[in-house]
Amino acid sequence: MRLRVLLPLLVFGLIAVIAVLIPVAQSIADSRTQQVSLQRSAALDQVVQRARTALVQNEAASLQTYLDRFHAVYGESVMVLDDRGEPVAAAGTLVPDDRVSGIVGAAARAIPQLDLPRVTPWAPSSALVAVPVIAAGDLSTGVVVLKVDLTAAKAEVTWAWVIVGVIGLLLLAALMGASLLWTRWILRPVRALDSAVAALTAHRDPTPLPPMGPPELRRLSRAFDAMTAEVESSLEQQRGFVADASHQLRTPLAAIRLRVDGLPREGDAADDLSAVDDDLDRLEHTVERMLTLAHAEHRASARSHGFDAARDDGVVRECTMSAAGLADRHRRRLTDAGLTLHADGDALVSVPCGQADLEEMVDVLLDNAAKYAGVGAEVWVRFVPDAEGVALVVEDSGMRLTDADLERMGTRFWRSTAQPSRPGTGLGLAIVAQLMRAAGGRLDLSRAAAGGLAARLVWEHR
Repeated sequence: MRLRVLLPLLVFGLIAVIAVLIPVAQSIADSRTQQVSLQRSAALDQVVQRARTALVQNEAASLQTYLDRFHAVYGESVMVLDDRGEPVAAAGTLVPDDRVSGIVGAAARAIPQLDLPRVTPWAPSSALVAVPVIAAGDLSTGVVVLKVDLTAAKAEVTWAWVIVGVIGLLLLAALMGASLLWTRWILRPVRALDSAVAALTAHRDPTPLPPMGPPELRRLSRAFDAMTAEVESSLEQQRGFVADASHQLRTPLAAIRLRVDGLPREGDAADDLSAVDDDLDRLEHTVERMLTLAHAEHRASARSHGFDAARDDGVVRECTMSAAGLADRHRRRLTDAGLTLHADGDALVSVPCGQADLEEMVDVLLDNAAKYAGVGAEVWVRFVPDAEGVALVVEDSGMRLTDADLERMGTRFWRSTAQPSRPGTGLGLAIVAQLMRAAGGRLDLSRAAAGGLAARLVWEHR
């Protein structure tokens, strides 16, 4: 997220810095070019005055002496030509070649040729300028040509541009540092909120969010803390209500059972009392499973808050079992139901789970297989290696499950519509899921390769 926020800031910052540096660099180059042009114009004025006198009075010797001195002082080549384009005096390396002839032809029309190229690091190291020598009657009697040396000016412009570039890099670095601090200040509460949401989704107790960042995010953090507390309070009240209601139902159920058992079972009343017994059995079983679920949810909630009362009391939450040992006690029941049970391996495997909890979960899973897999189905129980720790897999080759069934499996009181007449409460898989949470693991439900249900109990490495 930080990169997604920083990248546009850095791109816009780079564009802004470049947009400022380019005009500054052009201004430096133009200023230095203008400075060189003014200096050479002043020098040419002196040469033009001497050339006018020399051309009018035909004194080339004095002009040559002046040009030699000019070349020695400025280090630039200069040449004076008459109105026929013939050299009168020269100093330096200038020769009447095509370049000189071209600029002389333009200057001979009484138009000074003083334009210099913009002085940049990649500009030419020299440039030709020319001015006409005007005599009486505004007629050109000659031309002065000067080869301007731009080497020093180029070096100055290059050095100035380097300084500007360094300043631009420092500005960009300052912008990057400020952007990092800004995005950290903005995103720190967002990351904390994301972690808290992930913890809440994983049924862990989220860490209270400290007030930080902009006022809007501070308000959001306070609202999330309040919402989390309300959700946790509602869940605890719900779990407490289920447990209390189940406990309270046990006493009147026992009283009803006693009264029903004491009634005479003669005549037509025998069938009615038998039906009442069946209803009481289902109700007592449902109450017992609700209590089991409430207890498992309480333990899972306590573990998510970092508290395990049983472990703190010295109870070992770990056992060593084999797949065959878990399956053998259910073999006869599944055989009587027409199923074939396979237990892969007698090797002992240590799992971070109490033995009673492990046997309870296997009971639920194999009981579901006995009820819903169908006659002739095969059931497998095996421990398998897992990248996250250790896993126990219970799967069957029963009827093919629909996607809708897979999505709703584990929902409280939900039962498959394929065989609604089967006895059950619809709480078994919910109990297994909560017992796995209490043990620090998870329950994964999927469609088995053989077609039925595959339940995977995964305990992560501690």
